[in-house]
Amino acid sequence: MESLQAHASRPNDDTPFATLTEVERRYLKGWSVAARASGIDAVEDLRGRAWPGPVAETIIGVFQSGHLLATWLIVGEHGSWAVACCADGSTSGSLPSLVDALEFVCPAAMSFNEL
Repeated sequence: MESLQAHASRPNDDTPFATLTEVERRYLKGWSVAARASGIDAVEDLRGRAWPGPVAETIIGVFQSGHLLATWLIVGEHGSWAVACCADGSTSGSLPSLVDALEFVCPAAMSFNEL
């Protein structure tokens, strides 16, 4: 019997969020700083983690203060984005940009001035 193992698949570049454009990385950084006021503690690039099957181009974990596990997963593939709430299993449906996905998670953080 063949053993099933999950193998992490990493982007070619070991830079966090390497699958994002430079503009998206800057925007994500500014949003994550602004979102701290709403209780968002951390944003992590989860694409390189071991997943049980093929993974999307981009997987971003959004963590709330005091929680060990991600509260939301933001998933990007072929220019479309979706948000999954890990607490209740709900999803956003298809969103046209990372900005829209971030707004879905925390609209209050959208008023920051882009870096």
